[in-house]
Amino acid sequence: MGKRGTSQAGGAASSDAEARIRALDDAEFAVDAAFLTGRADRATITKRAQEDAHEVVRMVGEAMEADEVADEARRLAIIAEHMGDRTKTRNARKRAREALRVAKQAHRAATRSAKRAYDAIKFSQPNKLGFMRFVQISYGVSIAITLMMLVLTSRDTIVYNSVTIASWISIILDGVGLWFFMNYFRVTKPFVIVVSAFEVVSLIITALMSEKGLVNETLLGCAWNIFLIFYFSLSKRVDAVLVNDFASYKPRQNPQVAIRRHGWPFVRNLIIYFVVFSILGHWMEAGMCQFIRLGWVQGEYNPSNTMLWRDWLYPYPMEGAAVVIIALVLHPFWQFLLKRMEKPIYAYAISFVVNALTCSVIEFVMGLVVNANYQLWDYRNMVGNIMGQVCLQNTLAFGVAASLIAWVVYPLLESWLARVPNDTMNIVFVIVAVVGGILWSLYLIDPPKTYQVEAKDQSTAEWRAQEVRDTYGSAIDSADEGIDDMRTLLNESPDLPKQERDAIGQTLDKLDADLEELRHTLRQKE
Repeated sequence: MGKRGTSQAGGAASSDAEARIRALDDAEFAVDAAFLTGRADRATITKRAQEDAHEVVRMVGEAMEADEVADEARRLAIIAEHMGDRTKTRNARKRAREALRVAKQAHRAATRSAKRAYDAIKFSQPNKLGFMRFVQISYGVSIAITLMMLVLTSRDTIVYNSVTIASWISIILDGVGLWFFMNYFRVTKPFVIVVSAFEVVSLIITALMSEKGLVNETLLGCAWNIFLIFYFSLSKRVDAVLVNDFASYKPRQNPQVAIRRHGWPFVRNLIIYFVVFSILGHWMEAGMCQFIRLGWVQGEYNPSNTMLWRDWLYPYPMEGAAVVIIALVLHPFWQFLLKRMEKPIYAYAISFVVNALTCSVIEFVMGLVVNANYQLWDYRNMVGNIMGQVCLQNTLAFGVAASLIAWVVYPLLESWLARVPNDTMNIVFVIVAVVGGILWSLYLIDPPKTYQVEAKDQSTAEWRAQEVRDTYGSAIDSADEGIDDMRTLLNESPDLPKQERDAIGQTLDKLDADLEELRHTLRQKE
């Protein structure tokens, strides 16, 4: 017993030592990451400005000494001239000119140093963007105006062409530029120059493609962007104020990721998940409708629903919200079950049931809000439905999808994103947020109308019946044309015995009567 107790104590001590070493390693990495953030040390910048000021004082002293030497040389030249010695006068004047040249050089050097010191002191103050603040605000205003115009734009009339795509890319770049200015990144300078050049090219191409040509608005936009190119290329303030770099540290290659459930990175990732999975949820719904069309699963779908089949970037916020809830609630609940239960199979089973029920509750609540008249989906004919808003088949499908995300996809995404530097992830966030703003403004504030369905206020089942009737009608027309061809062929066969000719003619007449009866039946159904 004594040896066993000693062995257990030694193992515990070893485990504790390893835990302490890992903690120290994590602390060291955290310190390195905190100090290597890419943010310039403002105190160092101010100290450099002070050193420049001391250098100015020294150079001004040298200039004063050069002035004294030049004055003394000029006095000696005047004395030599009055003495009448031409040789001494010529040499004295030469020395005076040289002393004056040196004095002028010293003055110019001191002036340049004084300007550098003045700029260093002037621009060492944080948050002094000057004219760049106006450029930053113009980016924000451009984004706001574009989103407002998208709100007022009809989704049924918008044209997805090169001009539309270029304008959306421009707004995304404005969002990135806004973030660069907020963080005083050095890359803001080349970024603004490149974006302004892109804007000039886009404006010219758009104007040439339109019927109006180079109108005043195009010329004004080109002039503004050309001005920005020259300003950011030549301005001293740009180089003096935009001093921050992207974070220089690199995350660990294979970190044991423990998901931190607080702070900006956690909130940022949730927003990214919401936007991305809202779009992916749309595509998942379209895939499910394809399964219904092929008869692999039970259900109905509306083939004329434009938000599903035409607008492929139409976001489905219900799916995005479900992923956020998985990250906030269902994934931690699954981990809690794994820690508390001896057999993992029980944890997985309970988690699956909770995931399925949670997603069904989300769909049920959303259905009561946006699908009260069953205009988007109708499960009243499905097994295990509740008020036609949810059904057993979808509940099981939601359970599979939510469990896959909670157990595999979400932890894997967090592990991948933990390897990306924080500044890079912030840029990804800005891009995703601007794209989400564009799609929300265009689609969700006033959803697009479906063709003919809302105009006639018909249900999905009626539209499918109409689709079947149209198919029958096309088949009847094809059969009618075939009968006409057979009559023509019969008339062109004079060698056919009369008895057979009459029999074939009677058969064709009967087929004509049957087709007419089918047409009459379809007209009554309409």
